[in-house]
Amino acid sequence: MQVEKWARAKPGTHGLRRGAWYPVVNEAVNSMVVLDVRKNNVPVPRDMLVLLDGPPSTWTVVQWHESERGAQRASEEILGLTYAVCPACHARARLIPPDAERLTCPECQGSFDVNWNDIG
Repeated sequence: MQVEKWARAKPGTHGLRRGAWYPVVNEAVNSMVVLDVRKNNVPVPRDMLVLLDGPPSTWTVVQWHESERGAQRASEEILGLTYAVCPACHARARLIPPDAERLTCPECQGSFDVNWNDIG
């Protein structure tokens, strides 16, 4: 049985949504991985990704610095500069309390641990 792999962009890399995990379509080429991004095959350099065997099961924490381009957008959405991305539906949520260990998604109602060891 083939293991389904997932990937997300490392901080500071190109146009993929920070913290969101995408299914891996193909990783046959050593330097590139093809991801399913909203039903489109998108090739991404392997060194720009974090790869995971199987689907994610914890919230990804995203931290923006005020000088980064997306920081204002995150603040405008009332997420703050540090927020979490749901492993099931990819919705973004505020971290309340700021050091939360577990969150319930406001969109899909799934409850998952927060992975503070892997900042997206």
